[in-house]
Amino acid sequence: MTSNPLRDWRMHRADALRICAQSLIASMLCYAVMKLIGSASVSWAVFSSLFSLQVSFDRSLKHGLGQMTGAVAGTVVGLAAVHLFPTGADALMRLAFATAITCLASTIFPATNYSIVVAAAIALEPSSDIAGALSRAEAIILGAAIGIAVSVTVWPQFARSRAFGIMANLLDDCRELLHVLPILGPADSRVSVDALHERFMRHLVDARAVCGEARIKAHFTGGPSLGAVLFAIETLWHGLVLLDRTGESESAALDDEDRRLLLEHVDVVRRCGTAYLDRLAAYMRSGAPLPASERSLQPLDDAHARVGSHIDASLRSRCDASRVQAMSALSFALGQIGANFAYIGRVLEKRDAARH
Repeated sequence: MTSNPLRDWRMHRADALRICAQSLIASMLCYAVMKLIGSASVSWAVFSSLFSLQVSFDRSLKHGLGQMTGAVAGTVVGLAAVHLFPTGADALMRLAFATAITCLASTIFPATNYSIVVAAAIALEPSSDIAGALSRAEAIILGAAIGIAVSVTVWPQFARSRAFGIMANLLDDCRELLHVLPILGPADSRVSVDALHERFMRHLVDARAVCGEARIKAHFTGGPSLGAVLFAIETLWHGLVLLDRTGESESAALDDEDRRLLLEHVDVVRRCGTAYLDRLAAYMRSGAPLPASERSLQPLDDAHARVGSHIDASLRSRCDASRVQAMSALSFALGQIGANFAYIGRVLEKRDAARH
């Protein structure tokens, strides 16, 4: 199975449609609630709800809580600025004081950067009073709360699910790399290989960001975190890079018999690895049964043992040292791929057992 670029496009389109639907409902709810309670700060509530909505509930929760905190902090700083510089001629000083304090605070606590807007709005209004400032803060808090509620009830998307989807893409990238790497043959073109490495890196950056923002079910009882699974997949990619570089540098020293045995090993790694990664991606993406790593990867151990026996025989016959070195390096690189597969399996099987 080849990578499906359409899948990424559909995911981004679904994100856009989800945000659109959630924004529509959140803004209507905010408007209705604010009119019901007779608040004059309708626009602040609507804006707050819209700004709190993000591509996942975990991120919406973080932004929404940050806006709530920012509303309180910004109100306090804004009112302090009005108290310190009460006259209309002091508007510039009020604004400078309010923005300086809130900007400094937001560098320490980035999630509260909404406080800058709140404090500046109060500082720019010469007639600002406590009642008006509190009404605005209440509207922002209410809007953020509505945004969070809509994010978790209307077409919800959790960071954990997004992380699983992106990690499935990473497994697809590794599977394709394993298929196209010119391990023992000449590389007609590095373009496709380099493009796959670049795609893996893009997916890896996305996965790190999503795993880092996961707040709901980011860990399983007794099991590893999403980050541990991601690390295992990244380790496999490092092994593929090692295999690629080793194949380029060592294949010229092999004779026909060495090459035949190593090609058999490469074929087993590709065949078993491709099937295993395909099933792992299906498990990540759609909840298919988790493949048993030991049974799936046993042929890799057998192939590695055959190459090891050949290397031992070559050492006993005192053949050319460069041949033995090349065979050992390539055998080690291929063995690392098998070990990386097994490591991913152990992590996932441990997590899956904990989940059940």
